[in-house]
Amino acid sequence: MNITLKQLRIFTTLAKSANIGQAALALSLTKPAVSMAIKELEHQLNQSLFERLPNRLKLNSQGELLLPLAHELLSRSDEISSLFDGNQLSGELHIGCSKTIGNQLMPALLAQFRQQTGHQRQSLQIMNSRDVCQLVVRYELDLGLIEANVCLPGQVLIPWHQDSMCIIAPPNHPLAQQKQLPLHAFDQQNWVLREDGSGSRALFNREVAPHLNQWHLALELNEAMGIINCVSSNLGLSCISELTATDALQSGKVVALDLAKPLYRPLYLVFQENKRQSVLFQRFVEHLKQSVNG
Repeated sequence: MNITLKQLRIFTTLAKSANIGQAALALSLTKPAVSMAIKELEHQLNQSLFERLPNRLKLNSQGELLLPLAHELLSRSDEISSLFDGNQLSGELHIGCSKTIGNQLMPALLAQFRQQTGHQRQSLQIMNSRDVCQLVVRYELDLGLIEANVCLPGQVLIPWHQDSMCIIAPPNHPLAQQKQLPLHAFDQQNWVLREDGSGSRALFNREVAPHLNQWHLALELNEAMGIINCVSSNLGLSCISELTATDALQSGKVVALDLAKPLYRPLYLVFQENKRQSVLFQRFVEHLKQSVNG
């Protein structure tokens, strides 16, 4: 058996794209070269690694077994290369963030990490928490930062930070003039909320909805700015991160209602349990922890 790093790199790229043409483009190879490399890898392993579907390929159970090992070997290869170029932090770190974290916290955290370490090769994807976990489990992301405990089997979930939440309303809403509102005061209200799988929606379902006898979902949106604009237009209340609503609150576009008890949600780090933790991975996680404790 003579498996090469090139074959493994083509395999992991194809597992991510599920399309030979897209993998070839990402690797600057021809489609026949990608197909030949995968066929040779499967021949050496005496195992098929993909299900051949119309217009795409899907990892089968044998491919799923190989994927984490392939990623580990490629990561090791990057570290070996770094021994001879004087750079301890080699390779690329693929990060996924839920929307509040990705838009409000991660830009500054990435800038600080780059300044402190000189490492520049990080990629960032922003989506809801459930989608982050889906990409982590497929090894398309090394690390996820999420706002809801929606992790999948085989994933490690570590509490990282805490986010203050608020219930926002248009400035002319009757409840805007009241103080120390208990959660049951929001009964019979219309709500504009994030979609299922988001941290904001999970917090609402867990902490607010159980106190309401009846409430109505007026709109469901996947963007915070759209939610804020809808609340400002008197379409309903919303439960949203204070970080996300800061500008709108300061401008008076919406107001945060005065709650008898503050609302918080935990923020988490998530990664695959059997994923090898490179030096780069460990340094970045330590940076994240220090940013909170410091």
